[in-house]
Amino acid sequence: MQIEDNRNSGFWDRAKQSPALKKLRESKNIQIIALIFIIAVGLIIYSSVMTAKSDARDSSASVMTAEEQRLSAALSNIEGAGRVETMITSQRDVVVGVIVIAEGADSITVRLRLLDAAATALGVSKQIVNVYSHK
Repeated sequence: MQIEDNRNSGFWDRAKQSPALKKLRESKNIQIIALIFIIAVGLIIYSSVMTAKSDARDSSASVMTAEEQRLSAALSNIEGAGRVETMITSQRDVVVGVIVIAEGADSITVRLRLLDAAATALGVSKQIVNVYSHK
């Protein structure tokens, strides 16, 4: 006595019977194709993660605090300073470092004026203030 299965075949059963899958199984290079596919997916995921990280890094680097903005605005009014960007580093509410980047900092006179003004405005020693010129 034979038993006949009259159930409808499921998706996987139909997929196993598909001609495309049969050809793929018969292919000698199936492992190479699978490896290339896995590498491609990995590279796509890696590139999207790295792009997201660099975007986050770029956006956080360009944000200045209100104090840094005020200092930049004041220093840019110094004759010959041009465009000025500042970065203030604090630890436990104590300023431990200041960077001033100005277009006119190539001139030693402007550089000294920026150094004096930044140290005075923040009430810190000139030793923790560094002035650099823009590219």
